[in-house]
Amino acid sequence: MMLIFNLARPCARLRIPLIVPRRSIQNKAREAPIPWQQSQPYATTYGAIAVCCSVYAYNLYADRQNDKKQIRWHRDFIDKNLAISEENYNAGRWWTMVTHSAMHANEVHLAFNMVALASFGPMSIMMFGLPSTALIWVGSSLAGSWLMRAGNSYKARQARAGTTPKELEIFGHQLPHGQPTVRDPAHKSVGASSSVLGLFATVACSTPKNPVYVFPLPVPFPMGAMAVGIGLASAVAYTQDLLPGLGHMAHLGGMAFGVLYYVFALRRRIQLRRF
Repeated sequence: MMLIFNLARPCARLRIPLIVPRRSIQNKAREAPIPWQQSQPYATTYGAIAVCCSVYAYNLYADRQNDKKQIRWHRDFIDKNLAISEENYNAGRWWTMVTHSAMHANEVHLAFNMVALASFGPMSIMMFGLPSTALIWVGSSLAGSWLMRAGNSYKARQARAGTTPKELEIFGHQLPHGQPTVRDPAHKSVGASSSVLGLFATVACSTPKNPVYVFPLPVPFPMGAMAVGIGLASAVAYTQDLLPGLGHMAHLGGMAFGVLYYVFALRRRIQLRRF
């Protein structure tokens, strides 16, 4: 009661106009945050996570069917619509360049991408808006798919020509080199890594000094330095044939699209907003 009283007494002494202009009320209404707008970044991000988890659950369901015909039907649907491969390219299934981002190879793959999406998805929506974030997701997926296909073609040409990549050295130490691998045309790739890294690269361009933790290291790193490190690591791993199960060129393609989209579409808008 005392709190209400103390708040009410000074207000009685203020000269508050009885008639408030209608235009000022409308301006205040526009400036007031809407509850749905405040929760939109998280609701949208968690919705995308739910879609990815549901698609992976469908993949597990398809593998556990008792009827061989049902297994074949579900597996054909997944392979032809939710994975990128040379066969899908040749068959004209262009939508797989985007829909593959909803499918993941295993639980660890799914967990890493979804944790990263939960970290950077809301930040991207808050900073750039939902339309730009969706465009970054789709564009990074397309760029990653295209660059991965180009990288696989380059490796195949190298194998046919019998040429071996040059050995790389850093500070006089030769980097390890894996066994050269050539993707089979039926090989299928899935995952949201290119889209997630595209969002990460865009946010890193806007806030390069923002600290970010990398599991399992307990020390934070500047987001810009981490983006550069991930890009360099992916490029070295591709040239040295390290970790062939990962789509290194897809990672580079997604990050490249995020950087280019920030430079040519978002940077000036953010500068004007800050000004």
